[in-house]
Amino acid sequence: MTIYFVNEHEELPINYSKLAKELVRKVPSLSKLAIKFIATDKTKLSTLNIDQNDIVCLGFGHHFNLDYVESTVVQQVKELEVQHAQIVLVTELRYFHKNETYFDKSTDNLAIHQLAYDYRLKVLDLCSYLNTLYQQASSLKQAEMLELSSQSSDLYQIKMSVMNQLLPKYLVNWFYRRFFERTITKTYSYGASLYPEVWDSSTNRTDMTSMHDIGMNTVRIGEFFWDKLEPQEAHYNMKYLIDLLSQLKSHGLQVILGIPSPTPPRWFTLHYPEARIVNKQGEVEEHGSRQHVCTNNPIYRKKVYQLTRAIAQVAKQFDNIIAIQIDNEFKCHVDQCFCESCRKLWPQWLKQKYQAIEQLNDAWGTNLWSERYPDFDSVVMPTKTPFTHNSGLVNAFRLFTADTLNDFAAGVAQVLISETNIPITHNTSLNFNLMNYELFDQLDVVGFDTYPMYDQYWNFPINLDLWRNLKNVDEFFLLETGASHVGYIGNYVTPHPKGYLPTEIFLGFASGLKSFMYWPYRAQPAGVEQTHGAIVTQTGTPDLGYDDVLVGQKLVQKFVPLLNDTVVKRSKIALVYSDNAKREMHVETGGIYEYRNTITQFYKALVSRGISVELVPDNVDFRDFNCVLMPYIRDVNSHLLAKMKAFTKAGGQLVIGPLTGDRTAEMTWIRGHNGLGELGQWLGIKNVIQYLSEDEMTQAEVKIGPSLDKFSGLVTMFNTDKTMKNVETIPTVADDRSIVYQQNNLLYLGGMPRDSLNSPLWDELVDKVIRPCDMDRQFVEIDWGIFKYRRESENEIQFYLANMSTDSVEYVLHRTGCDENGDRINTGKHALHGFEYKLIRIKKVG
Repeated sequence: MTIYFVNEHEELPINYSKLAKELVRKVPSLSKLAIKFIATDKTKLSTLNIDQNDIVCLGFGHHFNLDYVESTVVQQVKELEVQHAQIVLVTELRYFHKNETYFDKSTDNLAIHQLAYDYRLKVLDLCSYLNTLYQQASSLKQAEMLELSSQSSDLYQIKMSVMNQLLPKYLVNWFYRRFFERTITKTYSYGASLYPEVWDSSTNRTDMTSMHDIGMNTVRIGEFFWDKLEPQEAHYNMKYLIDLLSQLKSHGLQVILGIPSPTPPRWFTLHYPEARIVNKQGEVEEHGSRQHVCTNNPIYRKKVYQLTRAIAQVAKQFDNIIAIQIDNEFKCHVDQCFCESCRKLWPQWLKQKYQAIEQLNDAWGTNLWSERYPDFDSVVMPTKTPFTHNSGLVNAFRLFTADTLNDFAAGVAQVLISETNIPITHNTSLNFNLMNYELFDQLDVVGFDTYPMYDQYWNFPINLDLWRNLKNVDEFFLLETGASHVGYIGNYVTPHPKGYLPTEIFLGFASGLKSFMYWPYRAQPAGVEQTHGAIVTQTGTPDLGYDDVLVGQKLVQKFVPLLNDTVVKRSKIALVYSDNAKREMHVETGGIYEYRNTITQFYKALVSRGISVELVPDNVDFRDFNCVLMPYIRDVNSHLLAKMKAFTKAGGQLVIGPLTGDRTAEMTWIRGHNGLGELGQWLGIKNVIQYLSEDEMTQAEVKIGPSLDKFSGLVTMFNTDKTMKNVETIPTVADDRSIVYQQNNLLYLGGMPRDSLNSPLWDELVDKVIRPCDMDRQFVEIDWGIFKYRRESENEIQFYLANMSTDSVEYVLHRTGCDENGDRINTGKHALHGFEYKLIRIKKVG
């Protein structure tokens, strides 16, 4: 194997031979590893004998420009993909002004991250690593780290001697995590969150003993106890953490350790009140909750990076720590911030993104209402205004918010990578406004929280189907869920009925979960979440979900041997989930749309008809699927459109819409002769219009055989002679336009039926277009209420079925199988009672 570091001409002063030896020492199986630098102005990549085992890191060093990224690097990626090489994109080592406290991504690095997203490539974020190193240093140390660049009299760079000292260790750890540590966690974790900072030592010992006694093997701690670790500024009390980790280890418990950045102590907000969040109304968020400080504040970043380093130096001493969780539920309580730090960073970010102010003005259409900006410093933030802000501005500020948050998160990750080999995760959620793919690109394993109500049970598998597909690994973590019910002092919530929880556990581990963690173990005695269910109450007696938690432990114990002998096998039907689409739907809600609910309705239209589906980002390889559905992707860029064309050309079934391809990347409307732009030209449709289909007199309708179906929401209608067979659009205000387009394996759906669960159009769409792409139906067919996950070994196929509803539901088995005990299951119809689950094992033939 060879690792190639590639740039046009600059070679960083690194001893590549020594670097190879250090990596081999960490991974002994790499005995023949070589590491080389390639200057492409002297050696063309095409002349190298690169194969699928080699790793090629593009852009290692300084001297980028946008053309280099968008032209040279793109071409290199395409060439290396043909050779099946493992491609890594490296962020540029930026030059900067000495008086900069910290800086955001450059234009080139924004392009690198976009290219990495488009092609689903790993990013070696050297820029973030060196920035973080610089930010956490004292003023004196910062001055010692810099040297004048040869490129300009006012630009500085991290000293080459500093990089030569620190980069090798970081690079060894990074490559180990990304390429050579194939199994993130070697055990299945079953446990709960503990809050030892809340309880006395006797209670904590009792809880640790009790958790171990009931079969739990993992605790999650630390995401909020900053005050315990740094009770005064710059005075750390790591003995608290060491003693706590030692106690947990002595009780035989693994640990998921939190970085407590969401709860800066009171000394922080007293010393740095300007760091607090400022909301859209100009109100300052007060100390007393969590997430009250802006992640763009430079002092906050410095303090978090320093604290993270101190925690990491303790954590690497404990082999019972299986993961480190950065922060807690980013953007759970706050979204956008309008503080002074954001106000300063906003025009800098805009300049890097748009480069010239006229490009911004043209993209946003600021000739309207005299909005035109003379320079980047004059661009307003979308605070209160008499009507509403330009959609381009609102969209850009939301993108700025998510992008700069990811800068902060990447910085925390770089500190941990440089100090430890412990896997890094975060607990995200469908509810928060994030760019999750980019966030987890710098982490090792996807983690998430979910608290579904039993009577909205589909909200559990939709999480499984999404988060297991974010990264190219089968392992992912459930870091918080309820044993019975959620709640806080402002909201009481009903509990699960007995028997429901085991269906989540059964399906969760079958889908690829490596951890199933409850929140919390002991109910909170104070604060705001005292009404939240737990495993034991504040007094230590069993809470409502206790018995089902014990059932879950027995399930884990029973099925782990089968899970260890099998691998996850995904559905061949994919539904594209997009954080960009979520942001865009925030920008243009129409007063009716919210992405979480909207995409869930689409998901339910599929699973209610027995279709198991993977929720995937739009950068996945469509070739892994037989059918791809793409609703609500407002902006279809040229790269994505090329993927769509290639997929259909190869025979894949593509279902587009509703509301796909109808806006630009800036959330402006598409200009020109076609309302769907290049997508519309590909489809060959004309005279595109959109309107709200709600009123009986004007709503869009279709006739499917003898049945009528009515649409609600924003509909897209057009003229075409390529309509879906057996589906006729009934003329109303849109004249002779159609709402459904179909040509062979390409279909555009111009709207969503009012009742998608009972929709004749959806019945037709699933039966004629989607179900034929389902590879599981030759073995088993399920109905609404039952969810299934498939796993395989060398000799058998396993289907894990659970009825999450309260009613009895039938499934049809087409191949004889057996259960986990070897008892025969015949072909034909079978019923699963409410909350019943079953494993079906089918021998492979041939």
